[in-house]
Amino acid sequence: LENNPGGLAVLWAQENSRDALYEALRRREAYSTSGPRITSRFFGGWDYSPSLCSDHDRIEQAYAGGVPMGGMLSAGGGNPSFLVMAQQDPGTSSAPGIGLQRVQIIKGWLTEAGEYREDVIDVAGDADNGASVDTQTCVTRGKGFKELCSVWTDDNFRPAEKAYYYSRVLENPSCRWSQQICVA
Repeated sequence: LENNPGGLAVLWAQENSRDALYEALRRREAYSTSGPRITSRFFGGWDYSPSLCSDHDRIEQAYAGGVPMGGMLSAGGGNPSFLVMAQQDPGTSSAPGIGLQRVQIIKGWLTEAGEYREDVIDVAGDADNGASVDTQTCVTRGKGFKELCSVWTDDNFRPAEKAYYYSRVLENPSCRWSQQICVA
């Protein structure tokens, strides 16, 4: 109980002021994390370039060509594309952050027949990167990524079906806070 990292709610605001924070809430440009201080960005648009991750002004281009996380993507032509980025929790010198394993996009939709569907798509990183954790000692093994970025296009998009998308960032395996207490 004394080491529970808790969860975090994150708002992307222009500054740390009441007005800017409320404006971020109105835009719904927010996400949460279950403990690690992972930094994540997610944008949806109709024409993001596959090379957007390597552009120095990718955030400005993402805003100009679409909507940030929490936004409603207006009708457009073709298939929607998504820019997703994540950076690992930097941690501290005594407790460094855990490397990232992968980023997923979760798509949920309502079919024309009225059935709900969901799909989980790995879009960056490597689920089979060999990372592991010894639960008896909480020692981690394997390398992860400090940063991941990808542009993914939904080639199965159907304009007649209502859909939502969100991103999920996974770290390499590590012990839960309660297991660390048990080991100690």
